[in-house]
Amino acid sequence: MNHIAIFGCGQLAQMTAQAGIKLGLRFSFIADTGEDTRCVNSLGNIVISELGQCAVDLFNALGQPDIITVEKEMVDVELLKALKKLTMVYPCNDSIKIAQNRIREKNYIRECGIPTADFEVVTSKEQLTGLAESFGFPIYIKAAESGYDGYHQWRLKSNADIDQSGLLNAINNGVSLIAEKHVPYHREVSVIAARSADGSVVLYPLMENRHEEGVLIATISPAPKLESALEAQAYDFMSRVLTKMDYVGVLTMECFETDKGIVVNELAPRVHNSGHWTIEGSATSQFENHCRAIADMPLGETGVKKMMGLVNMLGKYGNSEDFAGAHYFYHDYGKSERARRKLGHVTMCASSLEELYAALNKTLLALYGDQYLPYDA
Repeated sequence: MNHIAIFGCGQLAQMTAQAGIKLGLRFSFIADTGEDTRCVNSLGNIVISELGQCAVDLFNALGQPDIITVEKEMVDVELLKALKKLTMVYPCNDSIKIAQNRIREKNYIRECGIPTADFEVVTSKEQLTGLAESFGFPIYIKAAESGYDGYHQWRLKSNADIDQSGLLNAINNGVSLIAEKHVPYHREVSVIAARSADGSVVLYPLMENRHEEGVLIATISPAPKLESALEAQAYDFMSRVLTKMDYVGVLTMECFETDKGIVVNELAPRVHNSGHWTIEGSATSQFENHCRAIADMPLGETGVKKMMGLVNMLGKYGNSEDFAGAHYFYHDYGKSERARRKLGHVTMCASSLEELYAALNKTLLALYGDQYLPYDA
């Protein structure tokens, strides 16, 4: 039986383990000091990783797993490198290192011949003022590391926004920052792929994503009214990255759909929030295919059964009774409520886009009232 250890104890580790257990795999989890482990408490052994811990000690504490993988980018790549001498580590530590830093990531995407937003490393307030003249507004400022779900990110609409206290503090404290020029886009899309060590690849349909305040709020799959040429372009870009990295596991590419084609925004070397619908909506979920890829099992089919939608539960749980019925699937991660925290999600299936929009709107209204604009067919 393959034993897999996962860096992280959140909902992505939870759903990966739930899928893998059905394949006969067993799991351990690596938690940072103080990390909330409630998502995985019943799914396997949990080991606390101390800063500077010896790789051999961690490997033995985990029960000498056959494979180590991650549910997040922010892990110690030097520790991963040391663990690779003891067991298989997927994805490789180089891919994790690239995704940990937006500057490295943007440069890597460009090395693959893939378009991304114009950007510049920021070191001073004066430099930002100069960028306003060359980039124009809005400008997006992001921490090169540790920024996610809208955290450590600033949208500058005028020079007055440069004086935001959080941004100035980051500059004054020497935080590595990146400024990105605005990309005029029609919508945000993502593509998820799984690749095995032998080079076999499966791709999920492109998804349309909706963010609010930097956090994913809803996903539709397949992305409605998508031109086949754009999907082919996104698949080509994904193939370039997978091949160049010699990647193993699930990889996600977040993109903009523009007048000039697909522009890649970010890479996520892991299973992804926009792919949670695959649990009910695909023959093989992203979580199962990640397990299959890293455990050297044949990859599963990725076709979509119906039109699928997903709405995240942020900050507060919904009432599961609001989503009774064969077309709704309510997922509770078992976390405590906290503002903006991802607590669960609701997946829905429909026979038409109009029916899906109605289900999405019903879900958004039940969870958030009139906070978000409804979908309009």
